Amino acid sequence: MTEKLSIDEIMDAVTDLWSPHVVAEVNDYDVKVANVEGEFAEHVHEETDEFFLVLAGRLDLDLPGGTVTLNSRDVYTVPRGTPHRPRAAAGTRILMFEPRGTVNTGDASTGTTGVRL
Repeated sequence: MTEKLSIDEIMDAVTDLWSPHVVAEVNDYDVKVANVEGEFAEHVHEETDEFFLVLAGRLDLDLPGGTVTLNSRDVYTVPRGTPHRPRAAAGTRILMFEPRGTVNTGDASTGTTGVRL
């Protein structure tokens, strides 16, 4: 990346929910942002942890041991191999940091790796 980007401007232009957009690359990792709302498919990432940063709103992560609630500016890492189901309040924006090419639904069949900007 050779130019600065405004995450707010990018996210304001994205209308699809749960559709990660790659905004930067760090070594072999993608930095992705997404507007999210409602429930997403339960899934597992067998090969990698999944890092979440809530930029705005509230994200609930249903895990085998209970639910972790993340509010604006909270972070959480779902350990690899852990089933999880994200749920989000209206207006929630998240940032994820994942190895390049990680499918956002892990083993679920509906996933995408993220749109590159």
